[in-house]
Amino acid sequence: MDNDNNTKIPLLEDIETPIEVSEESIYPVKPKNKECRWKNWKKCKHGKCKKRCAKRCLKVICKVALLGFLIFGAVASIAGYRWYRFVSHQVQKWTVVEPNALPVQDVPLEELSLLKDSAHLFWDSIQYGKVPEDFVLSAKDLNGFFASEERLRGNAFAEMKENEYQVSISMPTDRLPGGKGRFFVATKTLKWDPETQELKVKVQPMEESMGTMAEAVLKLTTMEDGKTLNLEVLSGQGFGKVIPQKFIDEHYNLLEDLYNCDCHDDECKQARKFLEGLAGVSLEDGQVVVHADPEPKEATYYKEHEGHSWHHGHHGHGHHGKHGRHHGHHHDGEKHGDHHDGHHKHHGGHRHRHLRAKFGGHHHLKALHMVRKLMA
Repeated sequence: MDNDNNTKIPLLEDIETPIEVSEESIYPVKPKNKECRWKNWKKCKHGKCKKRCAKRCLKVICKVALLGFLIFGAVASIAGYRWYRFVSHQVQKWTVVEPNALPVQDVPLEELSLLKDSAHLFWDSIQYGKVPEDFVLSAKDLNGFFASEERLRGNAFAEMKENEYQVSISMPTDRLPGGKGRFFVATKTLKWDPETQELKVKVQPMEESMGTMAEAVLKLTTMEDGKTLNLEVLSGQGFGKVIPQKFIDEHYNLLEDLYNCDCHDDECKQARKFLEGLAGVSLEDGQVVVHADPEPKEATYYKEHEGHSWHHGHHGHGHHGKHGRHHGHHHDGEKHGDHHDGHHKHHGGHRHRHLRAKFGGHHHLKALHMVRKLMA
């Protein structure tokens, strides 16, 4: 009988998994497989639950990525909205609803083409170590370029006086936030003071009640090698924000990067070589004259002081270089006074009070780079 019991075919209910009854439901619930829970990942990642665990991982990764994207999108949207509000406010503040009618001065395209060729020749000659003739840009020619450009025609007009350059503009601001149907009407002025060697830059809206949009006073000298330009900020403000005194006290040279070009930055190297090939710039009545240096030399100050910037360690003292004094002080004495007299008799013995300088010796440079930036 025992043998009969052992050889008996088992019933179906004996081999099936028993069904448990949930306490919360009257319906039977099949027990869950606990092997693929996260805490058992190490056990099941090589087993039969590998695919199911991978799917769960993928879902979690997607959820985290989506959450990160939503957070980034929200932050970007808030930042973009705040930027839009700021720009819109500034546009509304500094623009008017009526344009200012400016004169149009047409110049034949052939003359403008010849002037462009002359400018390219002047640039290329310096790049190849040659000494070109002085380049002259008259107010008439500059206004001719303005008239030849559709977006500038009737919207920009230049005037040149001795040691002063001024451009009046009346530009539509339709493409700016809050600028639809409005115009930016202002005057941009550059003045050079030969006595103090200071450049004064100012952007003044035509509507005087708006106040001054931006202004700055800069001091332009050369370093000990007589070639390296040193441009410092003495004071300034823009959009109602004053330049911090801490930055001014550092006597930072705004042109320092020009003498520390990256080895792959060809444009920087070309700009530096161009300035090294200049003798100076004159702001004369009705024209700007750019003078080439007959004996150009390399600016070596930062090479000689490699590893540390010249302005570090001299904060608040206005020192230039290792001797700790302004380069302009080298002109004291009878010898240098005679040198200045000879300099002012340049071009037929006429004494000039223009924006004129020498790179060589101990004369102060008036940077073409600054003039070109302000003319742009």
